[in-house]
Amino acid sequence: MSSRGTFQIKIRDKELICLFCQHDEFQHREVYMDLSPLDEIVKEQLTLQSFYCTSCGDVRMFQEKNRFDHTLQKYVSIIEYMEVIKE
Repeated sequence: MSSRGTFQIKIRDKELICLFCQHDEFQHREVYMDLSPLDEIVKEQLTLQSFYCTSCGDVRMFQEKNRFDHTLQKYVSIIEYMEVIKE
């Protein structure tokens, strides 16, 4: 997911809450990191989902992984995005 906007986030069915200010709304960005262990040339890239607290600016990053949902009988992301609509 690479959408811009403000989101409430769940990681493995637990709501993401800012550790510093207890706020629950985040901006989302993807972060790409090159992997080069011991100065070797490696063409792999790690993609992290970055969540920026809209209240205090704290940043949390998670690697997007899939888990098997037994109810749906398919693999789903561990990260759920719920867009916050401001009126």
